[in-house]
Amino acid sequence: MYLVTSEQMQLFDQRTISTLCVPGIVLMEHAGRAVAERAAARRPKRVVVLCGKGNNGGDGWVAARWLHHMGVAVEVLTVVHPDELGGDARLAAEMALCAGVPQRSLTQLEPTMGCEPADATERSLRLPQADVYIDALLGTGSNRPVAPDSRIGRVIAALHQVDGWVMGVDVPSGVDASTGCVDGLAVRADETVTFAAQKLGTAVSPGCEYAGRVHVADIGIRIEPGEVAGPLAVWVTETAVRDWLPARGPLSHKGTYGRVAVAIGRMQGAAVLAGLGAARGGAGLVALTGPDQPTLAVPPEFVVRAGAPDLAASVSDCQALVLGPGLGDAVDLWQPVLAKFEGPVVVDADGLRLLRLRPPVEGYPAEPRWVLTPHPKECARLLGWTTADVQGRRLAAATTLARQTGAVVLLKGYHSIVAHPDGRIAVNPTGDASLATAGTGDVLAGLIGGLLAQGLPPFAAAAAGAWIHGRAGELAGEAMGPASVMASDVIDNISRAIHLHFDR
Repeated sequence: MYLVTSEQMQLFDQRTISTLCVPGIVLMEHAGRAVAERAAARRPKRVVVLCGKGNNGGDGWVAARWLHHMGVAVEVLTVVHPDELGGDARLAAEMALCAGVPQRSLTQLEPTMGCEPADATERSLRLPQADVYIDALLGTGSNRPVAPDSRIGRVIAALHQVDGWVMGVDVPSGVDASTGCVDGLAVRADETVTFAAQKLGTAVSPGCEYAGRVHVADIGIRIEPGEVAGPLAVWVTETAVRDWLPARGPLSHKGTYGRVAVAIGRMQGAAVLAGLGAARGGAGLVALTGPDQPTLAVPPEFVVRAGAPDLAASVSDCQALVLGPGLGDAVDLWQPVLAKFEGPVVVDADGLRLLRLRPPVEGYPAEPRWVLTPHPKECARLLGWTTADVQGRRLAAATTLARQTGAVVLLKGYHSIVAHPDGRIAVNPTGDASLATAGTGDVLAGLIGGLLAQGLPPFAAAAAGAWIHGRAGELAGEAMGPASVMASDVIDNISRAIHLHFDR
């Protein structure tokens, strides 16, 4: 399932018009009807459509006309007078008006100059009462912040106060369709009807938090990845994860599924959680290794190589290494090991401190060996940003860190982002508040390490690990409620997630 930027969508749109000879007004008709059908499915008695001056507004005019034909009481509120519209949007408005759709300018709802009440709440714009509000103010081509004191800003502020269902058209107004950034006011939609493919900005945070449930409508635009420069972003899907996971044949043995080493340091519980994540994810053997012997109980299935005089030798027969969970100050001992270890490495938590010892990578191999799994605060520290900067521009943070380090980056959080330094992006849809507890990040690092040991390339291992980990969290939350889930519960549900979705 592709996730496209505004520029990519514009190219696909223009190619469909020019190559397939589909007039723009036909695409607008399909788009508006799709919006009307989604709105009508809610059986509203009254609908208000808010239309801007571009093609997004044209979609809104078409939706209003179709709702009128369906017998729904509908009214269009416009930012500009229909006579000021151009192109297909003007034609769509003319058809709606000829069909008898009522229209008012939003200026008619604003308080009269010189007669404004003293109460600021009374001066604010108030929208007519309706069951459904359709936001067709700004489209995918708009990427400028919406100022609170602008006319569009006042309309959005008014939408925040309504009781009805709010539907975004293509992308909620104020959300950057390409990046998900929200630098000013933005519509908080309950549902967004988008066309041809979901926009990347409504898949990543913070944009996804404004889009609500996203419905993709096929309006006849052809999506051809080869027509754009660079790869298209994708959702991580169950089908993709199934294709990545290795088949487990009857003649296989533990060596078939690889050995993963987990570095153990001061907070030994974190390393054990990572090892359990690797084991539940299918690794054939888990080895705990470090300079000191464990002082807590270790699962009997694990191999303990702690206390080895040569750390590099203790991991030399392993196919993957997990470095970071609970390491503390021992992380510095692993710098020379990384110089010798040739397999893929998951770098998490304390291990990310090693990146400050490495200069930015000028070039990178076709398939990086490192997978970095920072949470937003760790990502901010690595980039020299603030945590708020990372959370406000998660897509830019993940892709920038991937380019600077030459590693695959999994930026953890709601709709985790997996970024490859060559520009590939995958967004993970699984996971919920059940994962908001200590130790779940350690489990994720180990799970990815276990998948690497089984031969998955780093990008696939990070994406598959995020999907399985998120699904395991959901299953744990369904069983006991999100507030009660612990990291060990997520570990227990990794096997359940794999069994439910991939053991066929």
